[in-house]
Amino acid sequence: MTPNEKELMKRYIYQVTRRLSKAQRDEVRMELEELISDMFADKGSMEKALTQLGDPAEFAKQYQNDRQYLIGPEYFETYLWFVRVVLICTAVPILAVSLVHAFGHVSVFTSQNAAPVIIRAIVDGLTTGITDALISCVSAFGAVTLIFAIMERQKVKIEMKKAEKWSVGKLAEHKKTAESRWTPSFLEPVPDKKAIISRGDSIVGIVFIVIFCVLLISAPQFFAVIFTENETVKTVPVFNLEQWGYILPVFVLSLLIGLADEILRLVVGCYCKLVMISNIVCGAIQIVLSVVVLKVLPIWNQNFVSELQLALEDETSQTTKFLSLWNADMVSNGLLTFIVLITLFEIGVTIYKTLRYGVSIKNH
Repeated sequence: MTPNEKELMKRYIYQVTRRLSKAQRDEVRMELEELISDMFADKGSMEKALTQLGDPAEFAKQYQNDRQYLIGPEYFETYLWFVRVVLICTAVPILAVSLVHAFGHVSVFTSQNAAPVIIRAIVDGLTTGITDALISCVSAFGAVTLIFAIMERQKVKIEMKKAEKWSVGKLAEHKKTAESRWTPSFLEPVPDKKAIISRGDSIVGIVFIVIFCVLLISAPQFFAVIFTENETVKTVPVFNLEQWGYILPVFVLSLLIGLADEILRLVVGCYCKLVMISNIVCGAIQIVLSVVVLKVLPIWNQNFVSELQLALEDETSQTTKFLSLWNADMVSNGLLTFIVLITLFEIGVTIYKTLRYGVSIKNH
């Protein structure tokens, strides 16, 4: 068996096992290796052996349960990942915002009643937060399930339309040809390990974006300098809350574009043309929106320095000198430079890994 024939067998087995549940894959992989090896020895040609087995998507159905299901094996593991991510992204921000709002009602702390007030604030915040989080999580769970159920049904409809003859473009993304019979040349290579996108990284990015977005919408006052004056807790907001209604939509739009890109990376799971194009487009749009937010819109509290200096009038001259160095334009320029560099770096890494390791780019 030549290296090319081994590669064809490896591709075929991969396309079959990827459609099966995780528990089945190792056993089916060994069965197929033995079956294909026997057929190869009998026919003397790997292409003839695989052609006789037929389209791996159809062959995989022999190992799948024929029962009707809402979310099938091909989508189920991704569905579970999405459910976890969505539930975390739903519950954590709601709990955080509830606690922030609870503490927002606590204005005076004394040495005698600080502990009871704090405990009561935590209990009230958690009670409200848990109730809201449960309701929201049920809604989010239903929405994710509905989306994946639609994906499952749509896949079935597409396959039914093409059930008589398998479509070339379905598996290997080749152009349609008059010859619709499946052959081993349609098999995609097994993705390089370096082309796999870490699910953990995508999930961390999604959770961070959602939490940040929820806090910006529900508790922008959370982004502030917090200090105590006598026995009173006070805050000086960093953002311009008076114009927040104009700033927030652009801010949130930028975050949602980043969220869409992260979700796509999580779904696709490896570097390819689609991921590369999405990353370039989303990155470019985010840079433009960052310029709008940081350089066009009045995002910063114009009275930040004066309010903070007034609150800290009893502090040392070094603190006052430090506050005098605050410059909104300098902060905006620094943040914008950081955002642009990080975005361009991520785009560069995506382009490199797609061109270097991405299956679609290398082979088509």
